[in-house]
Amino acid sequence: MQALPRIQGRYYVAIFVLACATLSYQILITRFFSVMLYYHFAFAAISLAMLGLTRGAMEVYGKPARYAPERVAAEFARHASYFALSGVGAMIVFLCVPLVIPAGQVPAALAVATFAFVMPFTESGVCITLLLTRLPYGGGWLYASDLAGAALGCLGVIFLLLAVDPVSAALWIGALAAAAGWLVVRNHGDVRTLRLSWAVALTLATAAGVHTGLDVSGKSHLGVFWAKGTEQKGTLFERWNTYSRVRVTQYGNSTPFGWGLARTPDTRIEQNYLDIDADASTVITRFDGDLSKLSYLKDDVINAAYLVQPPADVAVVGVGGGRDILSGLYFGARNIRGIEINPAIFEVLTDRFATFSGHLDRVPGVSLVNAEARSFINHSPDRYDLVQISLIDTWAATAAGGLTLTENRLYTVEAWDDFYRALKPGGLLSVSRWFDPDGHRGEFYRLVAIAASALQRKGVPATELPRHVIALNVGGIVTVITRPDAFTDAGWQSARARLQAQNFHILLGPDVAFDSVTSTLLSGKADPAFFASLPENIAPSTDDNPFFFYTARLGELVARPALALTNNNAAINMTLLLILIALCACGIYIVLPFVRLARRMPLSALTPPVTYFSAIGMGFMLIEISQMQRLMVFLGHPVYGLSVVLFTILLFSGIGSATVGARSPEPGTIGVRVAALLATLVAAGLLTPLLTVWARSEPTDMRILLSVLLLAPPAFCMGTMFPLGLGIWRRHAELLPFFWSANGITSMLASVLGMALSIEFGIARTYALGVCFYVVCAAMIAVSRARLFTSPRRGEVEAGANGSARSAAR
Repeated sequence: MQALPRIQGRYYVAIFVLACATLSYQILITRFFSVMLYYHFAFAAISLAMLGLTRGAMEVYGKPARYAPERVAAEFARHASYFALSGVGAMIVFLCVPLVIPAGQVPAALAVATFAFVMPFTESGVCITLLLTRLPYGGGWLYASDLAGAALGCLGVIFLLLAVDPVSAALWIGALAAAAGWLVVRNHGDVRTLRLSWAVALTLATAAGVHTGLDVSGKSHLGVFWAKGTEQKGTLFERWNTYSRVRVTQYGNSTPFGWGLARTPDTRIEQNYLDIDADASTVITRFDGDLSKLSYLKDDVINAAYLVQPPADVAVVGVGGGRDILSGLYFGARNIRGIEINPAIFEVLTDRFATFSGHLDRVPGVSLVNAEARSFINHSPDRYDLVQISLIDTWAATAAGGLTLTENRLYTVEAWDDFYRALKPGGLLSVSRWFDPDGHRGEFYRLVAIAASALQRKGVPATELPRHVIALNVGGIVTVITRPDAFTDAGWQSARARLQAQNFHILLGPDVAFDSVTSTLLSGKADPAFFASLPENIAPSTDDNPFFFYTARLGELVARPALALTNNNAAINMTLLLILIALCACGIYIVLPFVRLARRMPLSALTPPVTYFSAIGMGFMLIEISQMQRLMVFLGHPVYGLSVVLFTILLFSGIGSATVGARSPEPGTIGVRVAALLATLVAAGLLTPLLTVWARSEPTDMRILLSVLLLAPPAFCMGTMFPLGLGIWRRHAELLPFFWSANGITSMLASVLGMALSIEFGIARTYALGVCFYVVCAAMIAVSRARLFTSPRRGEVEAGANGSARSAAR
C-alpha cells in the first residue's frame, strides 16, 4: 500500500494560530463598529470577514502558478504579515479619523471603510486556503486545527479584552499572526519573507507591550477619539468588554436628569453621565444619604408603580447608574435587589464611582448582583412586590452575534411569565419604553400584546384582562404596569387619584381605554389576522422570535424603503442591504466561475460538489446562529454566546473533522456519518426548547454542562462534512479553492439571512432551514454515488483540471 504524503507539524500550528487571530480580530471590529458607528453597522462584521476570506480563496484559485504547492510556506508567511499590518492599520485609521461625513458622501465613505476592513480577511483567506487546498490531503486534521484555532479565538478574546484595551488587543493579534508566518517560513530558505515576518511580529509585539503599559498605568494612549460623529473628550472612565464599551463623563451640577418628568425640578444636583457604546445613556447621581434631595424622582413616570401601591421588596432590572435604586430608597422600599448584566457598569457603581454614588451596594437593604435578570430570577427563591424594568436598551451589538441584543429577551411572553412567577401575591411588573402618540406607538402596543398573552398564560380570562393592566404617559415615555392579580375597584380608584395628582396621563386602566388596537389586544380577540391587518408588526414577541424592537415587516421595508429611517428599523434595513450584497457576491464568486467551468466540465460532475460545499456554508451558519440565540438567555449571560455556544460548536466540529481520514471514504462510512448528522440535528432541534424550559432554574454550571451536551453531538457531525467533501471530490484538485470560496460566501449569506429569517419567521424555523441544507448535502452525495466510488476516466479528470486552469487564466 502506497504511503500517503505527510504534512509537517508547523502547518497545523500555523493554521491554528491564524484562525485564532482571524476570529479574534472579527470580534474586535464588531465592537468597534458598534461603538463608533451604530450597532446595526456591527452586523456587517461577520459579512466583511466572510467576504474577505472568500476573496482570498478566489485569489488562490485564480493564480495557480503563483500559489503552487512548493510556494505555500513563503506565500503563507507573506500574507500572514499583510494580514497583521492591514488589520492594525485599518483599526488605527478608523480610530483617528473624525467620523463626521456629509450625507452625500456617506456611501463612498462606507465603501472605503468596507474595503479597508475586507483587506485583512482577504490576506487571512489566502493563508487558510493555501494550507487547506495546496498541501497534500491529510484528512480532516488541518480543518480541525482551523476550527480549534477559531474556538480558542472566540474564547481568548473575552479574557484579552478584560486584560487590555482593544487597541493593544489588535496589536497583539497582529503580532501573533505574523509570528505564525515566521514559524512556517523559518526553515524554508526564503530569507526576504523570513525577515518580513520577523520584523512585523517583533514590531507589533513591541508596540503592543508599550501600548498595554500605557493603558495599565493610566497614561495617554490610542483610543476612540470620535464615536457616532462626536468627539470623545472629558472621559473619566472607560471600560471595554465583548458586548459593550462603557464610558463615564462629567455631567456637572445641574437640573436633575429625568426620563418622563411631569414637573420640571427646581433643584440642582451633581451627576455624572454614563453611556454605552456612545449611544444609550443614564446618569450617576451624587448621593450623600439625604433622601430629601431626591424628591424629583416621584415626578418621573417610570416610577409610577410606587404610587399604585407601595412595595416593600423590589427587583430592579438594569441598575445602570443607580437611579432606580435611589427611587426605591426614596419611596421607602425595605429590600432592593439590583440586577445588572454588564460587569463594566457594575464596576462603575460598586468600585470606580462608588463613593460618588454613595456606596449603594453598602446601603442597608440594598443588594446588587452582576447577572442576567431572567436567569437570576429563575434560580433565586426571592419574591418581590415590584419588578421594575425602565428603558433597558443598550443598542450595543454583542460580539456573540450582530443582531443579538442583550435586552431582547426581557421583552418576551416567556420572560414576563418568569417575572410574574417572581412576584408575591398582588405584586406588580412595571416596564417603561419610548412612546410618541403621533409617530411611535409600536413599542407600547407590543408591550400590551405581551402583557395580554403572558396574563392569559397565568390563567387570566380574556374578559378580565383590562383589570390587570395600567398604562401611564408623560412626554416620550410610557410605563405599562401589570399584575397577575386583578386590581380591585377600590384599589384602582385610590391609585388613580394619586397618579392624576402627579400629572401622569392615564392611557389604560380597568375603566380607561386608549384606542381600538389596545382594546382588541385586551379583549383576547387579537388573532393572527388582526396582527396581519395592522401597519406595524406588534405581535407579542416570544423567545422563538425575541426581536421586540423591530416592528417593520421585511416585505414592507422592501416596498417602502423610507420605513428604514424610522426608530429601530434601520437595523433591519441594514440586514436587507447585506443580504443584497451577499447575493451579488454569490453571483460573482459562485455563479460566474460555475458558468465558465460548465463549458469545460460535465454538469453532472461539477454541480454536486459546488452545491455540497455551498449547502455546508448555509447549514453550518444557520445552525450556529439559531443555537446561539436560543441558548444565550438559558445560560444566563450574553458572553456565554461566545464562551460556551460558539466555542463548543467550533471545538467539537474540529474534533469531528479530525476523525475523517486521508484515504478515500468508503460508501458505508459516508452513509453512517450523514445519518448521524441528520439524526443529531433533529434531536438537538427538538430538545433545545424543552431543555431550556425544564432546566432554567438549575445552577449555572449545570446549565453550561447541559448546553455542551446538547451542542456537542451535532457539532461533531457537522465538522466531518467539509473534510469528507474534500476527500470525496479531491480528484478535482484545481477546483478545491473554488469549493472553499463557495463555502465561505454562502456562509456570509447565511450569517445575515439567518438573522432576517429569525426576525420574520422565528428561530425554530431558521434552525429547520439549516437542517434542510444538510439534507441537500446528503442528496448531493447520493446523486454522485455512481461517480464517487469508481475510478474517474482519465480524460475527464484532465478536462476538469485543464478547464480550471484555462478558466483561471481568463
